[in-house]
Amino acid sequence: MVEKLYYHDSYKNSFTAKVIDINVTNEYCEVILDKTYFYPESGGQPADSGFIDGIKVENVFLRDDKVIHVLKTPPKNDLVICEIDWEKRFDNMQQHSGQHLLSAVFYKLFNAETDSFSIGDDSSHITLTNSNLSEDNLKEVEIETNRLIYLNLPVTSYFVKDDDLKKLPLRKKPKVDENIRIVEIKDFDYSPCGGTHVKSLGEIGIVKIKKFERTKKGLRIEFVCGFRAFNDYLKKNNYINSLITSLSAKEEEILEKVNKILDENKELKKELIKLKDNILQYEAEKLVAESVNLKNFKLVTKIFNDRDMKELRVLSQIITKGKGFVCILGGITDCGNIVISRSDDVDIDINSFFKEILDVIEGNGGGNQKICQGSGKVEKVGLALDKAVNLISKY
Repeated sequence: MVEKLYYHDSYKNSFTAKVIDINVTNEYCEVILDKTYFYPESGGQPADSGFIDGIKVENVFLRDDKVIHVLKTPPKNDLVICEIDWEKRFDNMQQHSGQHLLSAVFYKLFNAETDSFSIGDDSSHITLTNSNLSEDNLKEVEIETNRLIYLNLPVTSYFVKDDDLKKLPLRKKPKVDENIRIVEIKDFDYSPCGGTHVKSLGEIGIVKIKKFERTKKGLRIEFVCGFRAFNDYLKKNNYINSLITSLSAKEEEILEKVNKILDENKELKKELIKLKDNILQYEAEKLVAESVNLKNFKLVTKIFNDRDMKELRVLSQIITKGKGFVCILGGITDCGNIVISRSDDVDIDINSFFKEILDVIEGNGGGNQKICQGSGKVEKVGLALDKAVNLISKY
């Protein structure tokens, strides 16, 4: 029977154990020890990482109640020295204990139960069954959670039997029927849990709710605890200080200044769109004046070095609003673009021959009887335009 010592001591980060089984696969080997402090991934908490005899532990998981340590190469010794990545272990302890406290406060203040929990690489999440909470409610929970941290209540864990379990005011029902382990925040919260936790609330440091969203499953809360919260503050404080310098503003003036810049930017974009429209209108008139008068329609052709597909399409549509026009426009940007369109009164099905144009540029595209567009190789645009002129001239 493998001793799962992580249940009893979350602070042990080095130990010696005996290898009792090794299963070698194609890329990895699975190692089972007679005892382990390595925490296997479960209950929303990631697995520990570290080293066994200097070999990196890639993953730890449970299979048939056995703790499997995944390594790339098997250890050479039967008796191995194990080192747990303490920084990761303590981070997970802060996040998990912080989650217990946060979930307990949500439940006590607003009867909001925690449906699921997970620790991610950057943030942790809980999903609450009560999705009607407001931002003010979340602020109240956050303040109360951190007030309790400063009380530094003890956090303990222990296994209980059925008779003792019935006496505890559990926040949630256990998911197993035997070997039930309780994590207790003294006189405040009792929850069945197999994870690793801090010894007292003060070690959590701080709990900060970053954001929330309403989903079909409930209210999803993103939060950080401990050093994660501290690093999040450092990062955001650096952003604020950079904005203070860039905007030459006081901290309390930043939001107002940013909103003002955004409003000005919207107006500038509107003016830019108007200017572009005027330029395209002028360019269309110039192209119409330079059009070639064929028997049944007027032909407009040109290749631009600075027009993207959207501008080519708008330009062609301006031209073909008039009667009796066929317009073939090419554009060279990151790729080669071509647009072919016609006026409503011109009896030509553009789509019937456009595949031949796409074959020339070795590209993709499509359209309908009145207008088609495609993109392909830059160096083939001129050949495609000549091909289109030859095909349309037959009409």
